[in-house]
Amino acid sequence: MHMISKCALAFAAVSLGACNLDLKNPNSPTEGEVTSSAQATIGLATGLQGRYAQSYGNFAYMAGLVTDEFASTSAALISISDAEQGIVSPGAGIADNVFNSIYRTVRTADELIAGSDALADALGVGTRSGLRALAFTLKAESLGQALQSYQRIPIRTFGVATPTYVPRSESLPYVRALLDSAAAEIAANTPSPLFNSTILTPGVNLTNTINLFRARYARMANDYPSALAFSNLVARSGPTAMSVLTFPAPGVNFFNNVTGGTQGIAPRRQYRTSMEVGDRRFIYFVDTTLTPTGRVQALLYPFSRYASPQAALPVYFPDEALLIKAEALANTGQLAQAQAVVDSVRTDCTGNRGIDDPKACLPALSGTLSQAQLITEIYNQRRFELFATGLRWEDARRRNLVRGPVAAPGVPLDAQRCWLPYAIGDRNANPEVPADPPEPTGFPAGCTF
Repeated sequence: MHMISKCALAFAAVSLGACNLDLKNPNSPTEGEVTSSAQATIGLATGLQGRYAQSYGNFAYMAGLVTDEFASTSAALISISDAEQGIVSPGAGIADNVFNSIYRTVRTADELIAGSDALADALGVGTRSGLRALAFTLKAESLGQALQSYQRIPIRTFGVATPTYVPRSESLPYVRALLDSAAAEIAANTPSPLFNSTILTPGVNLTNTINLFRARYARMANDYPSALAFSNLVARSGPTAMSVLTFPAPGVNFFNNVTGGTQGIAPRRQYRTSMEVGDRRFIYFVDTTLTPTGRVQALLYPFSRYASPQAALPVYFPDEALLIKAEALANTGQLAQAQAVVDSVRTDCTGNRGIDDPKACLPALSGTLSQAQLITEIYNQRRFELFATGLRWEDARRRNLVRGPVAAPGVPLDAQRCWLPYAIGDRNANPEVPADPPEPTGFPAGCTF
């Protein structure tokens, strides 16, 4: 998924010509904007991928702050240093950024779907299937990030002035259905060479991405048979196993862009110091050769993975599929198989599988673990394998380990709050926005969905 710059998103043979994707009202499209020409519709796919990079970054940034992953580089950054202590006030810009950027991505995906319908004959079967699969996939994952950030979310927004907010019991099946639609598109019609070579960046594995996301949300729904089936479809070795967002100059990787200035964050030192002795995954993410910086109560290591402005940002890590598989096996009583899968993550070391991903280089587990011990180990592996992906927050909710605000100089563990307050801009414009959900008062706690 290929981003160049804020307004110069382009690909071979097709160019947007102008940066005109930031529409004033994301819920009021005009027919002409999405059905003017096949080239304009294809151009939306480029804009969609750029928008997804931003909304994904905002989600992971916020989730890392309200868990135990990130802290602000300066106490003077008030809203960020508040968030790292579990305090997020209504209207906080870093929280509203999550909602606003997600729904810009959703809006562009909806436009792309509408354009692919209106111009079906002009696009070609394989190009249309690729465009639609991409739109369904990124819309699904964006809404998935929304439902991991807010207690209720709007899911039907295209052309709707005041969309209704629905609970997870409605939004999660909707996300899964979108991913099913993405899979059906490319199963029915293989994406064309034009789509694969000039619209979707070469090296991005759309099929793998869809299967990984299907496994992710099946797990979230506690549908373990489906989670197991989808995780088994994810390639986990070789160059096609990874899908990454790329940032050719003058583009800048999201995390590189927020390690300084008014949005400054960095990984907490505890990410490294909480690891099992011998775990090498910290090398992938943080640079421990430098003296930790920040405040005494929030010492930080700089990113190593994202030190370069052009560093690629993984859409997912392939070992997430293994950890989903292990959890599904453990929860269906297949303990020996689950432990073997966990061991394959633990023992993955430099050079294995031909993938540039975190390598634990740990020994296999000793002895036979109980189901409870295996689940604990799986979540521990997720903490260190899936760092800075935003998934840590949902993992805390799944285990009822929201521990409440932790004021400095305390160091948080797991998550400090359940949900973000709803975006002020949408609240002012939409009477359907519900009241902000109350946070728990006793800890550790679960969350109300």
